[in-house]
Amino acid sequence: MGMRSLKVDVGSVNPQLAVLRIKIVLLGTKPSIWRRVLVPVEFTLAQLHDVIQTAMGWEDCHLHQFYIGKHRFGAPDPNERFLCGSLTLNEQKTRLANLLNKVGAKATYINDHGDSWEHLLTIEKILPAELGVPYPLCIEGKLAAPPEDCGGIPGFYYMLEALADPNHEDHEHMREWIDSFDPEAFSIDAINKKLRKIFGAPRRSKSARVAKRKTIIAKPNMDDLRSAVDVLQAAFEPFPDKSRQPIRPDQELPLELSDRERELILQHALADEALIGRLRVAPTPNQRAVFHFTLDDLDDLAGCVAAEANHAKDKKLRKEWDRIFARISDVLDSYVGLDE
Repeated sequence: MGMRSLKVDVGSVNPQLAVLRIKIVLLGTKPSIWRRVLVPVEFTLAQLHDVIQTAMGWEDCHLHQFYIGKHRFGAPDPNERFLCGSLTLNEQKTRLANLLNKVGAKATYINDHGDSWEHLLTIEKILPAELGVPYPLCIEGKLAAPPEDCGGIPGFYYMLEALADPNHEDHEHMREWIDSFDPEAFSIDAINKKLRKIFGAPRRSKSARVAKRKTIIAKPNMDDLRSAVDVLQAAFEPFPDKSRQPIRPDQELPLELSDRERELILQHALADEALIGRLRVAPTPNQRAVFHFTLDDLDDLAGCVAAEANHAKDKKLRKEWDRIFARISDVLDSYVGLDE
């Protein structure tokens, strides 16, 4: 739901004590090639990238990007701001707890823009972390992922066909290139061994140590565990505040901006002209500068402002962008569309 989710407040829930169960499906494969992993909600998208690469068996030798809602995340190119189109938001500064924090939430992950391996990520559950478990963890999966640089989905299945048929015209060529490939190969142990090598031993936070002492005093029963899960699920629902006012999709909301903030957006934000064009109308002297946007417009504007904040090298300028983003977020957090 746009950039509003970048400012979600997870309240009193300690993200070090919760994990996301994520299903990763390589689209276009039949039967599906997939993995199921447990990932701490405190992880960033950059760390999730490492988990996906390891779980799928990719070599991390190509560019990648995440797509969540209307926004793209990855390693930003400083030259993007001079080009047309949307900007890449920094995956290293984006935590899962602030974006993929709801059961059913989805994201697209693309590995290698040439072969374009497209993965669908789905949040299946939000679970309490178990003490001593070395997260992240792969818990299930099926089939081997394609080898790198085999030509995408069409090239992969052509390769399998050629390897399986000794009479195929490209059989020998494929064997020379790949030597051997077992499409059924899949080892949870091998994946988790690599994950441990990348992420190290499980961290033991102070909260975790306190939790362990409590379990010694009173071991929870299954009803207690179910209640804990219910609390976590409710806490991670985006915008749990019931005071948000419902409005129609076409209804406009007021956004007050100072002259400096208005000029910053007009001069630097790479937003659609239809979106920021209304800011070109100068406010009446001695009156508050109030502009009106729909929820979707504010979502888009928040995304543009967040992108500028991520790319700002000057700390003072970054703080200005952050203040604008906070003001937009305050408006967004006060309303909810009737179609939600």
